[in-house]
Amino acid sequence: MRLSRLALMSAFATTVWAQQPLTAEQVLEKSVEAAGGRQAIEKITSTAAKGTLEIPSQGVLGALEVVGKAPNKRLVIVRIEGWGELRRSCDGQTAWEDRPDQGFRLFEGAEREEVLADCVFDDQADWRKLFPKVELAGKEKVGERETYMVILTPAKGKPTIRYIEAETFLPVRMVQRRTTPQGEVEAQTDLSDYRERDGVKTPHQMKQIAGPQEMIIKIAGLENNVAVEDARFAKPAGK
Repeated sequence: MRLSRLALMSAFATTVWAQQPLTAEQVLEKSVEAAGGRQAIEKITSTAAKGTLEIPSQGVLGALEVVGKAPNKRLVIVRIEGWGELRRSCDGQTAWEDRPDQGFRLFEGAEREEVLADCVFDDQADWRKLFPKVELAGKEKVGERETYMVILTPAKGKPTIRYIEAETFLPVRMVQRRTTPQGEVEAQTDLSDYRERDGVKTPHQMKQIAGPQEMIIKIAGLENNVAVEDARFAKPAGK
């Protein structure tokens, strides 16, 4: 009788423990593990990706190149036939953009801070350093998938909301408020087509909706730990 009672109590305790809700910190750590684990993620110090960028409403399809380097450098190049080449870069301190239709522009103020935050090489494994405050805002459906809705607030700037799938613990959506020359807009980015390379899972398709515009990015090839000179991210001379 005594053993049966103890076994029943143990089973009850296990059931109660299993039903305990996860905290925001636990969800984020499970997401790091789902991506490959902090050790594997931190072994990657640079990436070079190529693919396409499409704006369906405008019938635009361009070639895309993205180069990133730890801790906070990134260069994005978009080439569109008949329009030219767009470059957007940050070197950890300065952020700039050069467009065929608008010319060269330095990012300043809140817009600069947001672009620099985008250029952080690993905002997934380093979430504790980057976001002093994290909150679990419950669960929400993204399409047919159940997700944890986690609000991450940086020391400076606007919060980011990550929707982390409850089954795989991979991020499937991010929502941010973005500063633009035309005012503030909400940008929603859906992440899909995760593929593993060098032990780390990375989304190879991103669909972003910002205001009335939809943009689809597809990565065709990605290499990690490539040699990248810091000069690639620097502001052009004379600009």
